[in-house]
Amino acid sequence: MRANTRSTSGALLMLVIIPLFAGLLACMPEHVPLGDPERARIRPEMSGVWYTGDADDLLGQVVVLQPWDKRTWLLLNILMEQPDDDELYDFATYDGLVRWLADGRAQDEEVPLAAILYKAWLTKIGGETFMTWEIRGLPNEDRDGEEGLLDPWWWWDFRVTASNGSAMVLHLLDDEFPPLKEAPRTRRGWEKVIRKHAQDDALYLENAMQLRRVDPEHEGLFGKLVSEAMVGEL
Repeated sequence: MRANTRSTSGALLMLVIIPLFAGLLACMPEHVPLGDPERARIRPEMSGVWYTGDADDLLGQVVVLQPWDKRTWLLLNILMEQPDDDELYDFATYDGLVRWLADGRAQDEEVPLAAILYKAWLTKIGGETFMTWEIRGLPNEDRDGEEGLLDPWWWWDFRVTASNGSAMVLHLLDDEFPPLKEAPRTRRGWEKVIRKHAQDDALYLENAMQLRRVDPEHEGLFGKLVSEAMVGEL
């Protein structure tokens, strides 16, 4: 499969599988952290609870951006795969997931779910804004099957566009972009390439993550989902 046809949601779902099948590491994007989180600044309008769906993989995702300090966020990414036998609720649509939550199905049945914790920050390169997700832990179970946070061991780098407080689009860097693939796998090596090619669409995967802010009237439903995901009750 060509790199630029990969789904961002699919790539994130593969990350969930990695702790179980370490050999899949060779198939994953080899990203590096961009920018310096100690010199970054969060954008308050990006904080909050967001939803995105993947119609191809029947996935629903919830992304929570909680300010940790003025520089970084604590980011929780919840991924859910729609049950094969459930046609009433479509996790790939906002309304479908809201209906599932409102009907109390989150408490009635278990669905394939992973909750992944990240540290996130912004940096400007080549006139574009990028967000790095640095994995800090799997809240329910880490790579060794123990509770707790992990040392950083993986990163995702996104270009951020259309961030207006109600919508946000994240374009994952394509690690197979030839100049990026040939560059040293270091922050400076990657930033040099990105600075030159930031406006080139070929630098990013085609399938961007289209995020919409959770409606105020549904914040309670999503808040309960977040709480249950964090304590492993789903």
